[in-house]
Amino acid sequence: MLALAAFFLLGVVLGRALSVRCAETMGAELRRYLDSYVALHASGGFSAAAAWKTALCFFRVPMLVFILGFASLGAVLIPCVCAAQGFLFSFSLFCFAAGLGQDGFFLLLALFAVRLLIVLPCTLFLGAAAWETACSLAALAFGGGKRVRPAASGGHRWPRFGGVCVCLCFGAALELWLVPQVLTLLLQ
Repeated sequence: MLALAAFFLLGVVLGRALSVRCAETMGAELRRYLDSYVALHASGGFSAAAAWKTALCFFRVPMLVFILGFASLGAVLIPCVCAAQGFLFSFSLFCFAAGLGQDGFFLLLALFAVRLLIVLPCTLFLGAAAWETACSLAALAFGGGKRVRPAASGGHRWPRFGGVCVCLCFGAALELWLVPQVLTLLLQ
């Protein structure tokens, strides 16, 4: 899990480096975006489509990591996915920070805290078991058919997957309910 966290941190560093290029002139555009988001919530405009999109945002990376654990290619791709997730979180956060300035700190917490605090641990939790299985499969595939080490069955991943799904559903529901309310308070 620590190795996957290191890949995530590598992505964070790369995201920070590239976000420096974002202009601070994005502040007005980001503010308009947030105001329209709050207005949509105030008008009761959230629908089942919004719930599905939020669930997709929560489930896409943990599911990808879980599925990659069933293939030997996952030994290479799982760390890449963790680095990409770190990059995207970091790039988003630092672009928002550059665009909104110091006044946007609490907005950043409102926008990203729930997702980051739930998706990242779930991804790393699933990724550790998936990466172990993928590495075992890769050792078997590239070992000339000889077992370099015992191939992991991955059976321990299914209970983890069930628990992570519950956490991700809770997180998506929390984000749909909490984030609009906090943004409404902060933007008024």
